[in-house]
Amino acid sequence: MGTSLYLITNSKLTGNETKKDWDRILEDLKNLNLETSSYRNERNEIIKETGDWYYQILDEEEMPYNIYFEGPFNYWPDLYGNIGIISTIYRYSLLYKIYSYDWIETFRKDLFNIVKIMGGTEVIYLADNGCDKLATYLECMAWENVPYEEIKQKMIEEFGKPVTNYSKLNFDALSYESIKEFFLDDFTDLK
Repeated sequence: MGTSLYLITNSKLTGNETKKDWDRILEDLKNLNLETSSYRNERNEIIKETGDWYYQILDEEEMPYNIYFEGPFNYWPDLYGNIGIISTIYRYSLLYKIYSYDWIETFRKDLFNIVKIMGGTEVIYLADNGCDKLATYLECMAWENVPYEEIKQKMIEEFGKPVTNYSKLNFDALSYESIKEFFLDDFTDLK
């Protein structure tokens, strides 16, 4: 099982949203015209997913009020009362290699546009299972609707100032058992 890449953002629900708000967000996401995910099957063929964005509202007793936006894309943004969370198809280790890829600007632009539509301005990258401290911030805080600013402050207290330049992440030093930094992207160059 791999360690997946997640993003948390400072977007959140106000509690006053209506179906009109969800429909507007949905239309804005559709207008991004993101590339659909490509997967290789057992015959080594590339398959393009079809479909478009849709949303689902969860308002269950055991869960806080959440809205999930899904589609055949590389990202799935969710809005909680206190935080936004974006799931991806990527592995956490991609962060440590991404600077050498040509598509980093497309990757960041797509994320920035999604975050902006959700009402956020920045992201912190987190990981799930197998990643000692970062998984705790995701699984025990973000998924539990702890406010973004509170998580960010706790991470600064634990790790110090965030890394903000992708080229500063060293893949050869990546150890999921002892990550000593966290990455924050405020998209300053894209605003």
